[in-house]
Amino acid sequence: MERGILITHDDCLDGATAALVARAVGLAVRLVEPDQVVAELETLPEGVPLYLADVSIPKEAWPAWQPRVAYLLDHHQTALGLRGEPRVTVDLGRSGARLMYDFAVEHGWLKPTPAYARLVDMVQRYDLWQPRHEAGQNLNRLFRDQGLDWYLGGFAYGWRPWQAWEAERIAEIVRDERRFIAAALSQVRRLPAGQFALAGLFLSEDGPINEVAHRLLADGVDVVLFVKADGRLSARSSRRVDVARAMEQLFGGGGHARAAGGRLASGVAPGPEAVDQALAELARFLREQPEPR
Repeated sequence: MERGILITHDDCLDGATAALVARAVGLAVRLVEPDQVVAELETLPEGVPLYLADVSIPKEAWPAWQPRVAYLLDHHQTALGLRGEPRVTVDLGRSGARLMYDFAVEHGWLKPTPAYARLVDMVQRYDLWQPRHEAGQNLNRLFRDQGLDWYLGGFAYGWRPWQAWEAERIAEIVRDERRFIAAALSQVRRLPAGQFALAGLFLSEDGPINEVAHRLLADGVDVVLFVKADGRLSARSSRRVDVARAMEQLFGGGGHARAAGGRLASGVAPGPEAVDQALAELARFLREQPEPR
């Protein structure tokens, strides 16, 4: 009998790893975008224990859903409003996968193994962009390339060495990434915002946006904003800007202080013009903020 249902972050290695752990311990899994959690909750039957990992519930909606949530585990800054609530752990220092793994082990649902521990550590280092995150980055490359079913099937028991074809595919992906990064950097739109420097880019296809963002941040940009073809937004920032707060207030999103997401307003068509509009909104927002220390 299944223990309940886990809701976690779709299209994300961290969420996929939380899902992998959940499946190993008998939880059914639903993967959603973070801003669709409440909509997903509304589709689920009553009486089933509900768990959340790597996603949260808006503070204003929490009282309505608290009785039905067995436990919530998140590491995004926008979940801090729920810290201290019963059956809630918000820890910015651990990834969603690490929180789910630790929860399963602590409750006796999962026997810890070196393979699981290594996999979760790799994912956390990549997701939080910690030192020595290259192994997790390669795992993410294949996850993006091969999809969720490949990942859940191939790593159901934790980390395992690359197969020969996987190592070859990683090398091919890295070569493609270099071309993507060069093309992306040639199309960046920039906007000064007082003391801040902003940059934006419309993405007609997904690619290694972290690498693009880090190139720009190293060049002195304070916020890099990506507009995706489906209207989703992804942002990265220097330590001078709390981009999670900006995305939450401007674009109905949130995330981490240095990495966050959101969505274009309804009726705004994704494209270069949307980049300019979003950058202008962000510039106005930042001009109203206190000067960074």
